[in-house]
Amino acid sequence: MDGMEARVDRFLATFSSANEASRPDLLGDCFADSFLSANSSGARPTTRDAFLAALPQRATAFGDAGIGVPELVERTWRRLDEHYLLVRTDWQAPRAFGGAPVALASSFLLHDDGRRLRIVLYLNHEGLPRPTGEVGHQVISAGP
Repeated sequence: MDGMEARVDRFLATFSSANEASRPDLLGDCFADSFLSANSSGARPTTRDAFLAALPQRATAFGDAGIGVPELVERTWRRLDEHYLLVRTDWQAPRAFGGAPVALASSFLLHDDGRRLRIVLYLNHEGLPRPTGEVGHQVISAGP
């Protein structure tokens, strides 16, 4: 495994374990101070602090939907230039009461400062199913 491959895998392991353990301090280290959060309703700039403050709502949304902690099942990445990488991730979250797992997908534009990777764009492709008729953009996406 080359150096960048290992760095991407370590980044995703940190991101995933911070979500599983509900560790906003670790999760916060994965994000730039400000970043773009995007989903099907559009893109909005947000700050790391606002994102972290909204995490309890995300956990509640998953719990209310009877969906467990997402697990990373696939990832691909591509270096765009010496400072940026695009990472596509696919996740599965178990249903609390049985049934097929929920598929989630997101991409991250990561800034590489030579020491660490940080999310500057968090694009939620496929998130928590929304109730029929619900519209609007939340600060946090209901994906991983």
